[in-house]
Amino acid sequence: MKKFKLLFLLIFIPLLLNSYVFEVNKTESFLVISAFLALDLSNNYFDRQIISKPTELELSNLNQNDVPFFDKIAFQPYSNKLKDLSDYTAYLTIGTAIYCLYDNDTSTLLDNLIVYAEIMTAQSAIGKWTKTLTKRFRPFVYDPDVDIIKKQQRNSQHSFYSHHSSTVFAAATCSYYRYYQKYGHNYFLASLLFSTASATAILRVASAQHFPSDVVIGALMGSCISFGISKYHNNNKLTIGADFNSIKLEYRF
Repeated sequence: MKKFKLLFLLIFIPLLLNSYVFEVNKTESFLVISAFLALDLSNNYFDRQIISKPTELELSNLNQNDVPFFDKIAFQPYSNKLKDLSDYTAYLTIGTAIYCLYDNDTSTLLDNLIVYAEIMTAQSAIGKWTKTLTKRFRPFVYDPDVDIIKKQQRNSQHSFYSHHSSTVFAAATCSYYRYYQKYGHNYFLASLLFSTASATAILRVASAQHFPSDVVIGALMGSCISFGISKYHNNNKLTIGADFNSIKLEYRF
């Protein structure tokens, strides 16, 4: 009976209490989002100026032995099917993340989405410019069976770091941060978010789109940016925590 009552409280306390995790200054956030969006969009122009089309001689001189040993696992046959599958797992992570950010209170939902927008624009702008400035060839460029036209595309020099990995781990970190701050741990949700994010990263390597170091750094960058922005906007006034042994409700004046 005691377990039943506690389970009842675990389910309904979050619904009865209108707590909000993120505290947003909308003017400040608008300026931040605008700045990162401008930086992101400017990359579309400058990327064309900075990255030049590699010559056939340059491509033929690429040697797999020059790649660090921990990245050699990426030398797999190019797979468009696995590449598309990585998009689907990314959509699943992002969709789950947005669902977790939903709130019945319109004002709270708006704040959640503003913080999410800050994170997404920040990680995207930083990731795109890192790709442009590092100009690392993707693993499939080393594959003699891949068409030369594909190897000479600008996108073939966008290996470091993985934008897919950065995006999905940023989304997963933001949504779980918000959920944990409001309701406490949920191991099923954490497993769902970070397993699909990890699947995306693994598929990017398996499809010869990225080296392992690309997806690891991408995941770390996305997670750190997401955690930093979420922490910055964290509202510390009301905290709700609950598990099968205790319930905590704390309000700081």
